[in-house]
Amino acid sequence: MTRFHVSNPAMRALLRTARRYAAVDANVLITGETGAGKDALARVLHASGPRRREPFVTIDCPGLPSSLVESELFGHERGAFTDATTARAGRFEAAGRGTVYLDAITGLSTTAQGALLRVVEQRQVARLGGTMTIAVQARMIASAEASITEAVSNGTFRTDLFHRLSVLPLHIPPLREREDEVLMFAGRFLVEISERLQRAAPRLSPAAEDALVRYRWPGNVRELRHVLERALLNGAGDVIDAGDLPLDLLERDEAYLAPAGKARPTLEQVERRYIEITLQYAKGNQTRAAAVLGISRKALWEKRKRFGLE
Repeated sequence: MTRFHVSNPAMRALLRTARRYAAVDANVLITGETGAGKDALARVLHASGPRRREPFVTIDCPGLPSSLVESELFGHERGAFTDATTARAGRFEAAGRGTVYLDAITGLSTTAQGALLRVVEQRQVARLGGTMTIAVQARMIASAEASITEAVSNGTFRTDLFHRLSVLPLHIPPLREREDEVLMFAGRFLVEISERLQRAAPRLSPAAEDALVRYRWPGNVRELRHVLERALLNGAGDVIDAGDLPLDLLERDEAYLAPAGKARPTLEQVERRYIEITLQYAKGNQTRAAAVLGISRKALWEKRKRFGLE
């Protein structure tokens, strides 16, 4: 997802706000479910502002090795530690006057949160093993799932860091609340994937369109793309029917298709079930399951622990 459709009223309002935020330098916190488009919105903010020609540096917070967090973020001088054979700039230094995007901020350890807080407050870093301080000129954009407020409440995410990062908040609504966009995204993805596969883009049958619109998309836009990619890779016709859609990945559970009049599950129930079935689909392969879910292995491990999926 590299851009947003603006026919949906909620997304139109979101984009108007984002473009206003792009013109100022205050920190932004983007919240939303996995796969909703937080990374894309961060890039929209960067591309819409005065820093558009400067670097956009992404920091995958859950993927940072705990023993190397400060080295990755702040850089190091030669000899700062055993493997530091050459000097290296950290992510904040490399960003220059551009944007530092802190993806999945709740994936940082408590120690790393403290180190980041000092950068946010002091606007400067020092390389490990170095004596000089380097001014941080980059803008900071962070992303997190909406449950970050729970992490703040239960003490796993620092309250002071949360408030300093969420000066300008943006929340992306889940795809199930933007049903009018499902077929728009589906059409775009079919064209993009077909071009990559060097074949003509198939069309969706009315039954396939109905299945896509009715489905609840716990994995949001990212899951929609994966579903269509699998349908294209597994089929060779010029029409995709409902039976060609790999929604069997989620066992076509009526709770997730949510027909009219039936009680709908909570978000936590949907997320737990989606992760459970994705693990079954991946035959227990954590790396593959994390890739399908669009999260890091560490984030998947934390969710498995939270939901009791050991």
